[in-house]
Amino acid sequence: MSEISRLQRYVPAQRDLRVRLRLSVTEFLLTPLLMVLGAVALALGSVLVDMSSPGWSPEVRNLFLRLFPHENLVGMLRVIATGLVTVTTLTISALLVAISHTATTVAPVVFDQFLRRRANQAYFGYVAGCATYTYLVMAVSRPRWAGVGALLAVVLAAGALVLLVFMAYVMIDQMRPTSVVRSIQDLAFTARLRQLPLLARSRTAPAVEGESLPVTTRATGYVVDISTARLEKLLAPAGDPAEDAVEVAFQVRIGDLLAYGDTVARIRGGDEESRRRIADDVLDCVTIDRVRNADVDPDHAIEQLGNIAWAATSTRQNPDVALASVGALRDLSARCAAAGIPAAEAYGGPLPVVYDDALQRRIVAALVDLVVVSTSSRQHQTCAVALSTLAEILPRLPERDRDLAVTSLQRALPAILSHVASVEMGRGLARLRAAFDTIGREDMADQVRDMGPRLVRENGLEDDLIDHLDDNDLTGPRPFRFR
Repeated sequence: MSEISRLQRYVPAQRDLRVRLRLSVTEFLLTPLLMVLGAVALALGSVLVDMSSPGWSPEVRNLFLRLFPHENLVGMLRVIATGLVTVTTLTISALLVAISHTATTVAPVVFDQFLRRRANQAYFGYVAGCATYTYLVMAVSRPRWAGVGALLAVVLAAGALVLLVFMAYVMIDQMRPTSVVRSIQDLAFTARLRQLPLLARSRTAPAVEGESLPVTTRATGYVVDISTARLEKLLAPAGDPAEDAVEVAFQVRIGDLLAYGDTVARIRGGDEESRRRIADDVLDCVTIDRVRNADVDPDHAIEQLGNIAWAATSTRQNPDVALASVGALRDLSARCAAAGIPAAEAYGGPLPVVYDDALQRRIVAALVDLVVVSTSSRQHQTCAVALSTLAEILPRLPERDRDLAVTSLQRALPAILSHVASVEMGRGLARLRAAFDTIGREDMADQVRDMGPRLVRENGLEDDLIDHLDDNDLTGPRPFRFR
């Protein structure tokens, strides 16, 4: 079969549609759709009550019609139906306008987070349900009916107006940079917890040597998820992890962007027939889509925090946004390190699968980027906080991640000389030097120690600002000094 024939055979239109539908439903549509269906059921119930109203006792029916004249209720239905559509349109327009005027540092993230909030989904679902209910009641209303459905529509519309006040505040609050950062931080940790089954049941390094069979993809998009349940089912016939067992070594991580022909995994061990059997089906365990899934992809949230901090640091904006993002990255690193990775037995036992966990490396990379980009805006306080955060993270990194972090820092440290010799920079460098001493990298500690005098001289300051006294107190206000 020719390559073109294989490509035409592969085009996964139906599968892509199913994945997109599933993600859209889980991201936003599920709650509004359920509320609209509830409104349809409520409309059906109210219509049945109205149909039975001619059989009511004359006293009850006449009292109801005197309190709520049928003509007034029908007129209100027309106003409510038009008003609900107008309110929905204005709400969406206000959201888009607010996002367009929001600082470019957080605007794309605001919209992404807005869709995922349950309160927003419930509000839009309620308004859409009210409009659907009103139109259905208008379509079947009869003059001889009491108008219970129309009265209920008035009550629901009043509730929508009350919710509009609360929703206006919630929308404004969600567009605050600090609220956006906090939301991403919570989402990232939740996604990390959902990723634990894959991390716990996987190996960090290959355990099987020998010839490998590469598995490439013909799809384009992000790795949205890797299913451990499907992997367990696929690898079950291969036997227990042993010398002759088949091992699946993933070359990609959740969140990676794939193009046609990229290697997704390598199959090692076993005989050739076993390797080919697993290679043919292993892609069914990997979900690829055009949009990343923040529910199981903590790296996506880390990149969002890094991008927010990068944009705020690269321009002459208020540094509070960047500092809040750095604080969120520091908190995520600490929480994930404290949580650790449970034993594989907690999720059903280990699998012959190799998967590289790069969360801490992504956090370090984001902080190193801030050290470099801060030179363009001269935001010394952001650079200092990034250095202090790196100093806290370095000692708790695994050895491999620590070596990569030290290499990245070694290449980025010369950028520090572009900043002013501030008190914050002194503290950041002091903490970083102490961290290098702690992990046994005296060469890097000496390099950081020399950065102090160089920074002072680069700024044309007096040499008496250089204080080499070994002071371990790095907190609280203190005069400018380098260690």
